[in-house]
Amino acid sequence: MIEAEALRKTFRGGRGLDGFSLQLEHNELVGIVGPNGAGKTTLIKILATLLPAASGVARVDGHDVSGEAAAVRASVGYLPDVAGVYQDMGIGEFLEFFADAFRLKEPKRSAAIDRALQRSGLADRKDDFVEHLSLGWKQRLLLAKTLLHEPKVLLLDEPATGLDPLARIALREQLKRLHAEGATILISSHILSDLEDICTRIVFIADGKNITEPQAATVLAGSSQAATVRCEIEFQGASELPERVSASAAGAKIIERKQGFLLVEVPGGVREASLFLRDLLAAGVTVVHFDARGPGLEERYKRAFGEHKS
Repeated sequence: MIEAEALRKTFRGGRGLDGFSLQLEHNELVGIVGPNGAGKTTLIKILATLLPAASGVARVDGHDVSGEAAAVRASVGYLPDVAGVYQDMGIGEFLEFFADAFRLKEPKRSAAIDRALQRSGLADRKDDFVEHLSLGWKQRLLLAKTLLHEPKVLLLDEPATGLDPLARIALREQLKRLHAEGATILISSHILSDLEDICTRIVFIADGKNITEPQAATVLAGSSQAATVRCEIEFQGASELPERVSASAAGAKIIERKQGFLLVEVPGGVREASLFLRDLLAAGVTVVHFDARGPGLEERYKRAFGEHKS
């Protein structure tokens, strides 16, 4: 759904993108992460046809962003990091304005506006003025506006900035629903816990370039493709047997041990962790609790960008 190859963009103050590449398949929900000035907004604007690349190729839904801009815009819902709202408009009027901007015709136009009001939870407030909405409700309205034309691809640049915790939770739940409905989503955010909750994959960028984590893949914790998983094991009985099984597992390393508990790092992903659990049970270890997870996103961010200043 999204293909970007060797994108470059130069500004007077430096490079926005320096050979960055990216690929998203249909129905992925991918987070793009990096320090301030890394090139995230530049990338999203290029994909949204709002900024021309100096070189490289980008396609969205099979359409070239430079040569087929109209077709790309028909497929894309774009939410900028600072989205303007017309404060003196009514909520329904605001949606009608953008339905016209998207060139929606009846009966599709009215159906899209009704759907947007329902999605945003503002159906009972459509006659209220936009200026009376809190920041969280304005963000719901903006996302509903972005979805009016039922885009296949969503490009979201820092959509949770400034939102309170409840508004962020509501945004995450809405993005999960859209993803479940088949949308392909690329989202930029500095709120790593939000991305960890909703994304299927994380891509790292710094200085306009792809960044590869040392000794780690870009797949989120819990994926079968994670580079390592840490297995928390609670067990009954003496520790000799579970420690012996752990020591015999290829590449496994005991990180922490205490009475009735082991923390073991196992190379590979979820499949390897399940095989390790099978070996523990086969050896007769009474496992009370077993939890396997990859490194958290905050840890991975520090590992990838420790030398960069945000």
